[in-house]
Amino acid sequence: MEARWRWVELLGIVSTVSAIGAVANPIVRSARSAQNVRMALRGFDGFDEECDVIIVGSGLGGLSAGALCARYHLSTIVCEAHYKAGGCAHTFEREGYTFDSGPSLWSGCAQPSYNPLRQVLDAVGESPKWHQYDGWWMYTEDGPFYAKSGDIDHFKATMAELGNGGETVAQWERLNEFIEPLQRAVLAVPPLALRADVGALFTAGRYLSAMADPRIGLRAYLLSGPWSAVLKAAGVTDRWLLNYFDFLAFAFSGLPSNGTVAAAMIYMLHDLNKQGARMDYPEGGSGAVVDALSRGLTKYGGELRLRTPVERILLNDAGECDGVELKGGRRIRARRAVISNAAIWNTARLLPEKLRAAFRGKGSLDDSTPATPSFMHLHLGIRADGLSEQALSSIHHIVVPEWEKLTHPQSAAFVSMPSLLDQSAAPIGRHAIHAYLPATEPYELWETTKRGTPEYDRLKRERVEPLFKAIERFVPDIRDRIEVEMIGSPLTHERFLRRHRGSYGPELRAGEQDFPGARTPVPKLLVCGDSTWPGIGVPAVAGSGIAAAHAVVGVADQQQLLDELRENGLL
Repeated sequence: MEARWRWVELLGIVSTVSAIGAVANPIVRSARSAQNVRMALRGFDGFDEECDVIIVGSGLGGLSAGALCARYHLSTIVCEAHYKAGGCAHTFEREGYTFDSGPSLWSGCAQPSYNPLRQVLDAVGESPKWHQYDGWWMYTEDGPFYAKSGDIDHFKATMAELGNGGETVAQWERLNEFIEPLQRAVLAVPPLALRADVGALFTAGRYLSAMADPRIGLRAYLLSGPWSAVLKAAGVTDRWLLNYFDFLAFAFSGLPSNGTVAAAMIYMLHDLNKQGARMDYPEGGSGAVVDALSRGLTKYGGELRLRTPVERILLNDAGECDGVELKGGRRIRARRAVISNAAIWNTARLLPEKLRAAFRGKGSLDDSTPATPSFMHLHLGIRADGLSEQALSSIHHIVVPEWEKLTHPQSAAFVSMPSLLDQSAAPIGRHAIHAYLPATEPYELWETTKRGTPEYDRLKRERVEPLFKAIERFVPDIRDRIEVEMIGSPLTHERFLRRHRGSYGPELRAGEQDFPGARTPVPKLLVCGDSTWPGIGVPAVAGSGIAAAHAVVGVADQQQLLDELRENGLL
C-alpha cells in the first residue's frame, strides 16, 4: 500500500514540462527478433555471455523489473543466490504445511487495480488465485475490535466506541475532507504509466487532468513529508485516531506517523476504506505470487537462474556498469543495464571498495544507510479441532499491548493463519500459523551469539515468548496443539534472506531522508526493492521494479503496453 513514489515521479513530470523538446531525441528501442531475445554465448572481451538486462536478486522488486523487461522484449537474466526465488517473500514447506517467510497482508491484488503488483501481473498476463476476506482482529489496551475494510460505517462505530465518541468521528471526517484532493493526486496516474524522465508527459499525460484542482497545488508539499504533518494540518488531535494511525504507519513502513511518508498513508487509507474493499490472500501463499512473476519472466523469454550468486558488479574503463561476475568467475555482460534487487548494503558490497567509500553518505549506494531492527518469527503447525469462533473469524490477529510501546521490542505482534482460507497450506484438520514481531527485535542482542549453541536456543525461547502470548489471546491452548514448531531469529533473517543485520529494511524517515529511486551514480546500474522506495511493503517493491524497468525501456514500448492494457480493460 505504497504510493509516494508515484507522487515523486509526478513532481518530475511537472518540473520537466519546459523540456518537452527533449523528447525528440532518438528513443532506443529493443530489437524484436527472436535471436535477440535468446541468450547468446559470446566469449570475447572477457565475458562468457551477454544479454540486455541482468537482475541481481529475485525478490518481488527484482522479479517485477525482470518480468517487465522481458515483456518489453529485452533479453533478461535474473540471478538468484538462493535455491528458491522470492527473497523475503518466498514460502517453504515442512511436514505437509506451507509457511510464508514474509508478507501476509495483501490488498488490491484480486482484480485489476492501481496496486503496482497487480499492474505488473496484468502486464505479463499471470496471477495466482486470490482468496478474499473483510478485515482483521486487533487487541489493544482500549479493548479488542474488528478492523473491517470497505465498511466505513462499521469503522466509525468502532472509533466512536473506543475513542471519544462523536468528536473522534468528527475529526476523522475532517481529515478525509482535507486529504480528498491529495488522494486524487496520488491516485491520478497508474503506476505502469510512470517514468522518471520527460517521457512521462506522453505515457502519463492523459491522466494529469485529474490533478487540475488548486487545492492539490496548495497542499502538495505535504505529500512527500511525514504523515504526522498531514494530521497536524487537518487538526487531528484525538488520542485514539493518532494511536491507530501510528499503528497503520508502522505496519506499512516500520516507522510511526512521524517517519512514514504521507502519500503512502493517503493511498493506504483509500485502499482500506473505499466502499466494498476487501483484503486478499494468494492461494499457495506469497510463493504463488513469486511463481506468477517467474512465469511472466520466462513466458517472454527471460531466464531465472537459481543458486547463482553474484560476486561482483563489473565496471568498464569509462566507469559504466558493464555486467556481473558470478561465484566461480563466470562473467555476463549487460548491454542495457544491471538492476540490483539486493538491499542497499549488499549492493554496495558488490562494488569496488574505492567506490563504496566515495558513495558513502550519498543515496542509492550508501552502505552507511541506517537499518531498521529485525524480526522474531514463529511458524506453527497445529491441530484445528475446537478452535473458538473468534479464532476462525479472520486469518489475521494483531496485538498491540500498549500504544505508547508500539515500536518497542517485544511489543506489537502480527499473527496470520492463512489455512483458514487456503486449505492447501495445512493438512486436513490442521492449521498453519505465522507470527512475528515486526522490525522491533534488536540485532545487538544476537550478534555475538552462535547459531546451534545452547545459548542461542535459550535466547530464541526467551525472545519468542511474546508471540505465544499474542496467540493465546484467541487460541488459549495453543501450546497443547503444536505439531510443528520453528523459531526464526535475526540471525535466521541474516543468513537465509541475506538481510543486513537481519534488518526489515532501511530506516529512512519522511521529511528527513529520501529514498533514492531507481538510478544510481554509476551509469547503467539501477536499483529496485525495499532500499529504493519508501514503505518496504509489497506495493512499494513492485513499484520500484516498474520504475527500474522504465529507466531501461523507451517511451514507445511503454506506450504500446499501456494501449494494450487499456484495450483489454486492465487500466
